Amino acid sequence: MRSSQLIRLTLKQSRSDLRTFEWRALLLALFLATTLASFLTLLGNQLEKGLNRQSALMLGADLSLSDSQPIPASLLTAASEQGLQHSNVIQFSTMVSTDEQMLLSSVRAVASPYPLRGEIVTQPPQSTRIPAQGTAWAEQQLLERLGISVGETITLGYSQLKITAAVISSPDRGTGFRSFSPQLLINRQDLAATRVIQPGSRIGYRTLFSGPEQQIRDFHARLQQALTPQQRLWSVYEDQPLASGAMQNASGFLRMTSLFGILLCGLLITLSLRRYSSAQYRRSALLQSLGMKPRQILQLYLIKLLLGWLLAALIGVIASLLLLQLTGSVLQPLLPSGLPSPDYRLTATGPLLSLALLLAIGYSPLLQISRIPVMGLLRHDQLSHQGLSWPVRLVILFLSGAVIALYLGSVTHALAATLLSVITILLAGLCASLLLPPAGRLLARRFRLGRLLSYRIHQQRQWHRVQLGIMCLLLTLLCSLLISQTELVNRWRAQLPVNTPNQFVINIQPWELQPLSQFLTDSGIETDLYPMIRGRITAINGQPPERVLDQDQLENNALKRELNLSWLAKAPAHNELVSGSWWPMDTQENLISVEQQLAANLGLKLGDKITFEVGGDSFSATISNTRKVEWRSFRPNFYMIFSPGVLQNYPQTYITSFRLSDKQVGLSRELLKRFPSLTLIDVSQWINQASELIDRLIQASTLILGITLCAGIVLVQLLVSQELEQRRHENALLQVLGSTAAQTRQLDILEFALLGCASGAMAAVLTEIITGLISYRLLDLPLLLHPWIWLILPLTGMLLFTLAALISHRHSGYRQLQQS
Repeated sequence: MRSSQLIRLTLKQSRSDLRTFEWRALLLALFLATTLASFLTLLGNQLEKGLNRQSALMLGADLSLSDSQPIPASLLTAASEQGLQHSNVIQFSTMVSTDEQMLLSSVRAVASPYPLRGEIVTQPPQSTRIPAQGTAWAEQQLLERLGISVGETITLGYSQLKITAAVISSPDRGTGFRSFSPQLLINRQDLAATRVIQPGSRIGYRTLFSGPEQQIRDFHARLQQALTPQQRLWSVYEDQPLASGAMQNASGFLRMTSLFGILLCGLLITLSLRRYSSAQYRRSALLQSLGMKPRQILQLYLIKLLLGWLLAALIGVIASLLLLQLTGSVLQPLLPSGLPSPDYRLTATGPLLSLALLLAIGYSPLLQISRIPVMGLLRHDQLSHQGLSWPVRLVILFLSGAVIALYLGSVTHALAATLLSVITILLAGLCASLLLPPAGRLLARRFRLGRLLSYRIHQQRQWHRVQLGIMCLLLTLLCSLLISQTELVNRWRAQLPVNTPNQFVINIQPWELQPLSQFLTDSGIETDLYPMIRGRITAINGQPPERVLDQDQLENNALKRELNLSWLAKAPAHNELVSGSWWPMDTQENLISVEQQLAANLGLKLGDKITFEVGGDSFSATISNTRKVEWRSFRPNFYMIFSPGVLQNYPQTYITSFRLSDKQVGLSRELLKRFPSLTLIDVSQWINQASELIDRLIQASTLILGITLCAGIVLVQLLVSQELEQRRHENALLQVLGSTAAQTRQLDILEFALLGCASGAMAAVLTEIITGLISYRLLDLPLLLHPWIWLILPLTGMLLFTLAALISHRHSGYRQLQQS
């Protein structure tokens, strides 16, 4: 047969196959695989870029380099050569005053362009992005504490500046406690006239960079290699203190969602190809009887599959772009600056993925079709499905795993997903052979149709193994995705709970403890006050650190600076004791509690003796326990906490934190009037920005979860419809033998209810295993058990497959076949 004749025959058969359920199911599977893969890839790219940009709004740039000295001009030249935009910021703490009040403020001297990402929101709105010369913009809390309003004048050093706007929100607040003080923005041209910067002044110099992601990453790597000890580097892609963990989890959730979507579509392609190939055995035998060779039949079906893939991929790409536009309009308000455009080159991901899955999974069934003997036209047993040999199955698994690995960019995740899928189907098939026959015999005694159900279970036992395995994996994937997203949301919310402190008070003197505690108690604020002393580590087990630590450990920042030290009789309630035990309240020993991560980094263990230097004096303490500290809790936390009596004779100050509600905004002004020597640090604006970012992550992950669950439900519906299509002739025969249409429908519904219940029970077991692996390996979440799924999943499986069976009976043309 010539090539032109083969192609004409392929086109003719493709048109006729469109009337068959098996071919339509395969095209739908390819369509869903293309649509889901393209859509999730584009949306994931769009959200990741958008959330990175949202994170950049907090930083004010893509990259921020801070130093105690002016940034060298050579770095700015290098940034310009790489096409990066930059802006210099000078920040320092100083007193601002009016005729009646004085206040310690953090001053930011800026010049255009500033900020490089985001914008400063002011009231009233301003026509310029930074203050004009001779003017200043002040945060609302600074105005409240000075008792002035917009339009009045303040004194900064030797200059007087007019307040022209109140700052509602602003990116780039800087780092350290200086960033939390009430802030004042001035034009850098006014800085020299203030004369507040003198030799010896503690000044922070910060340079912001922005530009394309790859250039920023390259420049970040370059700066990282040349950092001096006093320099700090922050990147929106790697080093955001709060956002980095949340962004990493969100990225992991996107990858996991894409992986589950691939597995769902791969399962449906496998099932559809199996059904389609079984339906083509007689046609293949007929073609061979007409003179076609097995090689030509294989070519015929390969071309047919490629044509079907091309049609499904084209429609799938269009559908994914339309779906992206629809979700984009929904997500657009979630990010203040809107969603960026995705990389549309990633649109090809879906078609290529569905093609790779089709070829990896489909070549072996097509090979079997081409080898059906001609005797199949006369003997039905020659048309039976020949099981795949184990080498062939391993090749298919390897190819499928390779496709997933290329899509995810992770061999580990692809290998884990492939192995888990195979194990799930094998376990479900084993449970099917063990559980379904006894269940059928039990129903045979109680229901009129039970005997027929028991016979069908026995008749379909081989197919039920595959079917039940796929149903179980579908439920497991959907439930695992739902649980992981729920736990991820809870983890994000736990980073900033509702009662997160938004005020810090430092420089509390010992004689102010009692009146300050009374003032806070009378104001309805419950808080703890912690003593604080600055000290430096000088020895470990009697040896200098450089003799007992390796080079990487010596680079730890805790050894290069003074640490905040404290002492407590009781363990802090917001710290978790990891190892060792807390000391008795009346202990006279020099004991110390060390933060867990610092102990791990320095190789410290229980019983080690650490020597400190405070104010020229040295003393030692023995490690009694280690603690897990959540640094993002906005509560006073310390690397080192001593037993009482070790530090009490040294001069100390105290620190505390608490939360002020919107109704208590005037309390901070009253506090500073009563205790003018205190330093009150308001972190509410930073918390609001971080909370906003977390809300965006939650909303985005919920949307992706919903779309994936909808796709999973469609796949379940198609799976049931496919199976019911095989029951049509059997049910018509039952009706000829005396059964009514209602009875055969009840038989199908009873069968699928039993299958759904069994698959749900097994899915509960596997869900616990998979969510445990996801939590531990992918999302870095604690391991939890979910007892409720042991009841919910069997009921959900029964309800889901029963509803799918009812819907399929209504719309599949089943009644018309019965009546015929």
